[in-house]
Amino acid sequence: MQLMSGRALLRLLTGAMLILFVVPITLGMAGTVLPAFGYMPTLAPGNGFLDVVSDSRFPRAVLLTLFTGLSATALVLLLSIIALVSLHRSRLWSWLSAAMPPLLAVPHAAIAVGLVFLISPSGAVVRMISPSLTGWSKPPDAWIVPDALGLSLILGLVIKEVPFLILAAAAQLSHLNVDASLKIGRTLGYSPARCWSRLILPRLYPRIRLVLLIIMGFNLTVVDMALLLGPSTPPTFSVFLMSLVNDPGSRAAASAGALLLCVLVAACFASLRLLEGLVSRVARARRRSGARGKGSRLFRILGKVVVVLMVVLSIASMLVLLIWSVTRRWRFPDMYPSTWSLHAWISEGADLLSPALSTLSISLSVAVLAMLATVVWLELERLGHAPKLDGLWYVPLLVPQVSLIFGWQAMAYWAGADGLWITVVYSHWLFSMPYVVLILAVAWREFDPYWNHAAHTLGAGYFRVLFRVRLPLMIKPLCQAAAVAIAVSVAQYLPTLLLGAGRHQTLAIELVTSFGGGDRRAIAALAVLQSLLPLCAFVLALAYPYHRSMKQARNNARAVPAGGAFE
Repeated sequence: MQLMSGRALLRLLTGAMLILFVVPITLGMAGTVLPAFGYMPTLAPGNGFLDVVSDSRFPRAVLLTLFTGLSATALVLLLSIIALVSLHRSRLWSWLSAAMPPLLAVPHAAIAVGLVFLISPSGAVVRMISPSLTGWSKPPDAWIVPDALGLSLILGLVIKEVPFLILAAAAQLSHLNVDASLKIGRTLGYSPARCWSRLILPRLYPRIRLVLLIIMGFNLTVVDMALLLGPSTPPTFSVFLMSLVNDPGSRAAASAGALLLCVLVAACFASLRLLEGLVSRVARARRRSGARGKGSRLFRILGKVVVVLMVVLSIASMLVLLIWSVTRRWRFPDMYPSTWSLHAWISEGADLLSPALSTLSISLSVAVLAMLATVVWLELERLGHAPKLDGLWYVPLLVPQVSLIFGWQAMAYWAGADGLWITVVYSHWLFSMPYVVLILAVAWREFDPYWNHAAHTLGAGYFRVLFRVRLPLMIKPLCQAAAVAIAVSVAQYLPTLLLGAGRHQTLAIELVTSFGGGDRRAIAALAVLQSLLPLCAFVLALAYPYHRSMKQARNNARAVPAGGAFE
């Protein structure tokens, strides 16, 4: 009887987990579909599809979204492949691997603001070469940032997403035995680049396809970076939809546009699959030809330069934010500020404290809930009480965020839950948990069962084994997953804006809304503070396992007698 009740409890827990994750996604899509087709006339009157398609901004917004999103995705994939082929196992690869995690932790909005301060006509790059090389005593008007073509947005997306794809690819290389493949290929007379293209990349790409789809979906639907770096006449499609949802009379058009954005993203995913098939056929034909080819030293050098330049650009964007945040006066075209001061931090301290505490409370709550939910589900899966549903967890990352959140906003308004703290936390959890699953699933499933068997043999029960053996041995991926959950929550702009009803002013909200006309020093301080929270989380995620292992080593050393273990 006790066993049956235990099984019933596990089934109940499995069902509750699925309900907590699946129901919001279903309701979110329903809350978008119903207004689009006129089934909620009180909230969204009018013919949504006709209104959005007849808007003069619609065609250009779609074309701009396709151009920026697909161009950024192609460049991210190309630069990641160049980094792997040109830098793998080199000294630069170690440096690159160390630089990638901190860059990945920096929120998108902070990178975007730093990039504007860096490459704009009055930015740090122009100041470094003026007036000595350019003769400019005033900011030039030859270009503007953001630009009409969206090139600034493409650059911002690329420098933010390249570290994500490189780290995802690097995590898979250990499963492919790259060194052995390179040795075999080199023995057969192939150049290193051909070894990669013929032996390694065909096996690597299927393992990172999901990550590439997530990147493509994000690039096509991003809002905060598009607001900061994208053009406004016309804006990208997601920003265009945001202007509609803010107009009460255009709610139906916003919902219809969100569905059209879903169709657009799905069409891009399908096109990528078709392109994969074409590339696969060409690759098979090239492999059958047996052509060895010659290695191009120039290509490898150029690849190293491009990848290093992207990393340097990311780091420089953050450094210029830090400089602006402690600047009192920095006239153009001075290379350095003439007066340094903490005035921005001191004068804005009270205004920064409230959004910082709000961001911290939300992100820590999200991290705890995401970690708890993921560990519970993976344990249920390991014990055979839950199926393996990896595809389900990644749905919020593949479906356009706008499409889900428009529906959540409608449902929250209908249920009277809009503006609640728990509503904001719940929405952040839905976007953070997929990343936690992505990090923990492989480590959890590949955990050596010997440790469990040994502990059970010594008389330890299930919970004692879980908390004293399994979790301590997996402390490193657990800390990394928690840091990623915090970083994802800190960067959330759209869920907080639409579901928070203006009651929860996080750093992401403050940064985007104050960017248009605020003081550069105050904006820089906001961006630096927003970046510090996830960076601190990543530092702790690296430091705590190291400290724990060192402490354990010291304890083990004390436990061994001075004369030796076998004396």
